[in-house]
Amino acid sequence: MSDPQGARDLGRLKWATIVLPVVFVWVFELVRFLFLDPQLTGDNGHVLSAMIMGVAIVAFATIVSLYLDRTQKQLVAQNKDLTVTHAVSSAVRGGATLPDLLEQALDRVVTQTGALAGIVTIRTTGGEPLTIRRPATLAPGLGWLAPILDEHPDPALDGPRYAARTGVDTGVLDLPLVRGSGRIGHLRLAFHPPVEPDVSRAALVDIAGEIAGAAQLGLTVADLHRREREKAALYEVALQLTGRAELHEMLERITGHARELLGAERAVACLADAPELAGKGGRERLAMADDGSICLVAHPSTGAQHPRNPVCPLAIAESDDRAWAARPLRGPDGLLGELCVVRSGRPFSEDERTLLGALADMATIAVRTARLHEAEEQWTIHAERDRIARELHDSLAQVLGVIHLRLRALEGRAKDEASHVMAAELSDIAETADEAYRDVREAILGLRETVREDDGLEGSLREYLRKYSRQTGIAATLTCDGDTRRALTPRSEVQLLRVVQEALTNTRKHSKARRVAVRIDCSGTAATLTIEDDGVGFDPAIVTGSLEGGFGLASMRERVEQIGGTLAVHTGPNEGTRVVVHLEAEDTRGAPSAQAENPARR
Repeated sequence: MSDPQGARDLGRLKWATIVLPVVFVWVFELVRFLFLDPQLTGDNGHVLSAMIMGVAIVAFATIVSLYLDRTQKQLVAQNKDLTVTHAVSSAVRGGATLPDLLEQALDRVVTQTGALAGIVTIRTTGGEPLTIRRPATLAPGLGWLAPILDEHPDPALDGPRYAARTGVDTGVLDLPLVRGSGRIGHLRLAFHPPVEPDVSRAALVDIAGEIAGAAQLGLTVADLHRREREKAALYEVALQLTGRAELHEMLERITGHARELLGAERAVACLADAPELAGKGGRERLAMADDGSICLVAHPSTGAQHPRNPVCPLAIAESDDRAWAARPLRGPDGLLGELCVVRSGRPFSEDERTLLGALADMATIAVRTARLHEAEEQWTIHAERDRIARELHDSLAQVLGVIHLRLRALEGRAKDEASHVMAAELSDIAETADEAYRDVREAILGLRETVREDDGLEGSLREYLRKYSRQTGIAATLTCDGDTRRALTPRSEVQLLRVVQEALTNTRKHSKARRVAVRIDCSGTAATLTIEDDGVGFDPAIVTGSLEGGFGLASMRERVEQIGGTLAVHTGPNEGTRVVVHLEAEDTRGAPSAQAENPARR
């Protein structure tokens, strides 16, 4: 607060009006006794004394009047300073948000000082400047004032400074907003015509201190709220990770938090490989973004300064004015993916990039957890299939084998006894038991065979076809073009192996084929699986019904559609059968088709 000079002067004047008349009378009487009375006698002495007394009274009254006028002006100026300071102080002590607080304070300053326009800029914690203007929009004809208000302030300015601008008939008052030892913002007022405001320098310093203090407090509170929101979001994600939430749900939640907490327009999680997302909307190796977009990581880098991902939906041109930030998802085996955000305007601060890194770590945990769950599920399925196969082998298969041997023995005895009818019946029973035995053996083979990680689909198929040929007597061959491991995900490989097993079961039961050929073509942008035999074939008209039930074609169709492919059956009487499975490229594969393709034709 400014020094109360007017109040002190008024006190001095009070004492002067009491003391000075008494002192003057004493001095005057002393002078008259010592000098005037000995020199002048009678009326002359009295007249001279009266004249001197009158002059003294007039001089005293004049001095007191001037002193009072000066004191009044000081008090008026003080009152003006107090009014402005109080108006600003009351404006910044409300419970409003920082932008509202600055708007109210700037309104008071502009009104109380008579300024034409004003602008205040605060540097926030994240480095983003917060700018408030009053009026918010300049009136028509005042466009020339905008460049003056938007000029960068002098960084060396340490106090209020008023300067008249020649040529534009405008005065500018610059007021740095300093709190402690740091400068947190700047206030500028424009006056037209250039009349310096009738507010003292001390009052202006007080006003700057009030605004700076309120702004600093507002920034601190906003920063605390931001940190609370960030901690709450990270806690919520961590809590979800302790459960068994689906990966796509976790990624949607994480990208949503990234978009909200960072003020981003878009947020996307891109994964290097995501078979655990299979069946979620018909996508594989794809990550779901905040708006349902998808992307793949297109670069192998795991460093902090990795390049932009050209496949990501957020990839933008270098000339774009939007800010872009990403953090990689790193796992023990290398790059798992990345978390990307983009927004218009200011770039991302270091604190915001740190938060993005924390969310990326959460996404990494989600991806690794999902893959562990997927591996656990596959292991459980494999163990259960092996258990079922073992039980079938130890129980039903052996029983059927014994029944078959005993029926064959009875068949021989019936022939010896010339009971041809019994022999025929026993022969039929033996054939049925033998067929059941083969079915069980083939089921055991199918249950035990799966895609092994070290061999991949090609190696697993070759081993299965070798056992199939030995067990059924049908010559089975495999031809592969291209790298199945690169073209197919583990989930797709497992499903295609089951389709081959089902197709070959049909070949053994119904086709009377001597040879069957399996071909996999992964040389192009799509993958094609073909199973073709030289058997008797069947009427194409029954294919549609078979796809709904019977011949195992319905289960084959369902398996293919689960991985976003199509199934076609080509056959004809005495023309063999050809089953074709078509898969699009992994990154463009669509949702499962509503109905299997049925081009049964020759």
